[in-house]
Amino acid sequence: MPAGPPAQGGGGGAGFGDEGNFKRGRIRPASVIIALLLVAGAGAAIWFGIRQEGQKMTVEQVANEKKNIYVLPQKDQIPLWRKWAASSAEPTLQQEALIQLAWVEDPEGPALATKALDLPDHRIRGVASQALAHYGSPRADGAKASLMKVLKEADESDRPQIVWALVVLKEPAAFQDALGEYRKGHLSKVERLGGGVAFDPERLAAMVSLDELAKLATDESPSVRQLVATVISRSAEPKWTDTLITLVKDKDIDVAREAANGLGRIGDEKARTPLLQALSSADKESRQRFLEALRDGTGGEGLVLALESVKTDTPEGQWFQTKQIFDMLKNLADPRSGDALVRWVEKAKPALHWQGEAGTRLAEIGDMRAAKLLGERMLADPTKLYALERFWEADEGGHMSRTDLPRVVASRMLADLATIHEDKRDELKAAAEGSVIFWIKDRPQPHANGLRFLSTVRSEKIKNQLRDWAFPKDALPKEGAQPPFPQAFETAQSALRYIGRMRDEDSFPRLIEQFKRKPDKKMDITQEGLQGAGLAMMGMALRAVAYGAAEGLGEWGDPKAIKPLMELIEDETWHEEARSAACAALAWSADDKTMLEVAKKAKELAANKDLRKQFIGSCYATTLTLRPVPSAASDLAELLTADVDLGVRMAIARAIGAGGVDDAATQKLMGKLEDGEVRNSAALALLMGGTPETAARTVAKYGDYGQGALDDLKDHYFRAFGYWSDEDFKRGNLFRYVTNAEAVARIRVNDVPQEWTRQRLQAQFDNLQYDNGPHSETRVVLRYRLWQAAKNGEAAQKKGAIQTLKFMKERGVLMALRQEAGETGALAKQAFHELVNPKMVKAEDLSALQPKKTDGDAVNVKMK
Repeated sequence: MPAGPPAQGGGGGAGFGDEGNFKRGRIRPASVIIALLLVAGAGAAIWFGIRQEGQKMTVEQVANEKKNIYVLPQKDQIPLWRKWAASSAEPTLQQEALIQLAWVEDPEGPALATKALDLPDHRIRGVASQALAHYGSPRADGAKASLMKVLKEADESDRPQIVWALVVLKEPAAFQDALGEYRKGHLSKVERLGGGVAFDPERLAAMVSLDELAKLATDESPSVRQLVATVISRSAEPKWTDTLITLVKDKDIDVAREAANGLGRIGDEKARTPLLQALSSADKESRQRFLEALRDGTGGEGLVLALESVKTDTPEGQWFQTKQIFDMLKNLADPRSGDALVRWVEKAKPALHWQGEAGTRLAEIGDMRAAKLLGERMLADPTKLYALERFWEADEGGHMSRTDLPRVVASRMLADLATIHEDKRDELKAAAEGSVIFWIKDRPQPHANGLRFLSTVRSEKIKNQLRDWAFPKDALPKEGAQPPFPQAFETAQSALRYIGRMRDEDSFPRLIEQFKRKPDKKMDITQEGLQGAGLAMMGMALRAVAYGAAEGLGEWGDPKAIKPLMELIEDETWHEEARSAACAALAWSADDKTMLEVAKKAKELAANKDLRKQFIGSCYATTLTLRPVPSAASDLAELLTADVDLGVRMAIARAIGAGGVDDAATQKLMGKLEDGEVRNSAALALLMGGTPETAARTVAKYGDYGQGALDDLKDHYFRAFGYWSDEDFKRGNLFRYVTNAEAVARIRVNDVPQEWTRQRLQAQFDNLQYDNGPHSETRVVLRYRLWQAAKNGEAAQKKGAIQTLKFMKERGVLMALRQEAGETGALAKQAFHELVNPKMVKAEDLSALQPKKTDGDAVNVKMK
């Protein structure tokens, strides 16, 4: 385990002055400013305290001491952190040590934190209390007496942390103190280790019985009434209906919206009526807050229930309120919303547009019942379904009478459903095959999303047409031909991929033939060769069919494709993009013996001085990233030398990282960090493939290398994750990437938190909306697979899946998983709490690094 986050003066969070409630983890901007000022003030207090006490260590020396410990192996870090945790000579290092030991779950940590409570320094007591809360019961139960003792001596800087530790440790004697701190708004500002609000109302409520808590429903403090509403809502027993009805009418909107959750959960007519009345009568801002409360408390089922509150006074108002709820359902993606959505469609009989939206929401959670709704939606002509005078009928693509975006999205959802439910092809064909065929034939060119769906369900009805698109009878453009580019070859590129996905046996030899279509074998159609030679149109047509055929073979994954693919890859006269597609296809076609040969070729060719040979080596390294050979990692590490092209080095680094890094490779790569020319490629391999401890140590070393080197590493790290395959999920690579990113975020370089790994990796997860090539994962597919793994996987897989879902900010799935029994439910509850109470950090600007988004356009030819 890596080092944890830095100590925070006083543990965060006391005395912000406003009448407090937990606000579901939300912090007002004014509070953030005040918090920052307090943190700055705490830092100044620490510094002046050091000066007054004649501390020997300067701020720079303290930072250097932290860095020197961070870079050590964990077994060597722990004794040093224990030493500092037991010493009051340097308060900032003692705070840091207490937190670091808690992060690595050190068994001596609770005793050291308990001992630190005896010190008069309120900052130390606050951090020690944070650490004890992190350990929780039963590990820190021995600290209860000490916590109760120092509570009597506490001031506003450490009392909230001390009280919260007692709450976590379930000490009933501290309930009145806890309630007092809660009324003041102090508990809601206490931070957990790593940042983010620690307060959880269920922990406070667990200190007394629900009946006792319900007696506080008329308390003068809105915070207390909100607490009662929240906890009773989570119980959702009909016996509390009258109490909740009273609370939903509370003059404080935050109390009312929490009570709305309980009424939504109870769900009978007595409870629904006042809930729907409250929603219908709410103004725009209050309605949004009610909906957010239903989302966070009841999930997708509550949002579907809220559809009954949509006002029908005006068509535009009805549209916007309905869209508001459907957008929230999309962002939530709660698997539990399926039954409620189906019931709503059956009962409300909505317009075809909203029926399609309901189908899309169902598909986003992997629900097969989406297919019928989407199949019907695919038949609707946008010029007839929408009217330009109804200005509100618009989306991000413009007015929907002039675009076809809903059907583009619907076909993408059908393709994702077909990928998730490969065993239900017949059901999917019955529901949507005919309508998707109608749609793609009705377009000037067949859309790739439609082809992806039809090929995944192995549609016999489209097979002959797909062959015609994949193998057009049109002649290649002649030398000297001018634009426009022939449409037949634009279509062929996508069709060739999907004929391979369909695994049409008669088409296999024809896919191979596309690599032999050059009229002259010596013709140079590389990117350089196409410049000014009159070959642009012909060369790009050849590139299109070779690229498409390679992707088709990649979809297929037949070993018979190995030889022709490798011949294309090593033919230096062919376009680089076609050869790169062949390298990707080789990963899905090759056996283990071939992959060892690929590793050997990557090593030999990458070391060649000829740039064209280096390209081939880099290309083969890409093959290794998709299907890594872990045993080759140590040999590949030797190739990270200054005389190898930078792009090739980074491809090799990704290949090493994707396969995982063993001890021998770790030692070699760590040694290369001292070489400025190859440092970042070695670091990238360690960040991707090393243990969490190795990843954290790697970045910690950048304290000696300068900000420029670190900034360069950040960009290489971001670009390393542009494509994830289904194998990345199966092999557990995604779990390793997430764990390592979290590990790095817990350290500091030159006293600056390294949050960039988390932010940049999360940004790449956000780029998973669309299909990115053969075997690529879309967010819908990955979310469904993680959900299933969290429910049904082995213990390690469950933990990795839940951590990844939190990292992806998948609130709906985590809410559903909270209802699971045993460890799964407990892990999901903790993950959800951390997700909705995030650490406040400055967001990085990644706009310059983000790729242009597209939704599987049929035209995939890259004209450069």
